[in-house]
Amino acid sequence: MEDMMMYALKLTLGLIGVLIVLRLMGKKELAQITPLDFVYALILGGIIEESLYDATVPVYEMLFSIFFWALLIFVLEKFALKSRRFKSLAQGDPVILINDGQLNAEVMEKNNMDVDEVRMLLRLNGVFSLSKVKYAILEESGGLSVMQYAGEEPPSRNELKTDYPENVISYLLVDAGKLEDQRLKEIGKDETWLREKLKEERGVELEDIFFAEWDEQNGFFIQKHQK
Repeated sequence: MEDMMMYALKLTLGLIGVLIVLRLMGKKELAQITPLDFVYALILGGIIEESLYDATVPVYEMLFSIFFWALLIFVLEKFALKSRRFKSLAQGDPVILINDGQLNAEVMEKNNMDVDEVRMLLRLNGVFSLSKVKYAILEESGGLSVMQYAGEEPPSRNELKTDYPENVISYLLVDAGKLEDQRLKEIGKDETWLREKLKEERGVELEDIFFAEWDEQNGFFIQKHQK
């Protein structure tokens, strides 16, 4: 029983430690994974795994390992910001994979890619033919940034010279039946306003709502609880 309690304690503290490490690494780590980030994650996972399954490793040693590793990550990230050469060695550089419509076979070979993989990455960008691509850049994270030929791009509303409303941000005010107080504060509203507007514009009560999205231009987009 004591071993189980220690296991639960280590698992809980390990989770808290990982969350703190992620916050130290910054939000950009959640959007992209570079080779250096992959190494960070592997070693961090190894530290926690060894501490969990080795009963001789005390809790304080696990926490020290996690936070010392977090400190190393923080220092390396700061150093990478200061030294372009180090960042290039550790994370790599973006390279042009398609230049003026032509695939760069050397870049493909260096990154162990074939044409089918390039086509897959293009499809993830909503492009379904190599013939439509003028430039494509292989990023450090392994993602592909694509520029199509001008003739393949959809026209903008401005180019069509039509009257159009400007885009606005929408806010989720009710999430799975739960009132989002912080979102209401962000737009300078309160629960009373929400109840009145839902009744006035949609004829529904707050308790009937599964989710409610709102913006100044279009008002409410709602879905009621399914019966």
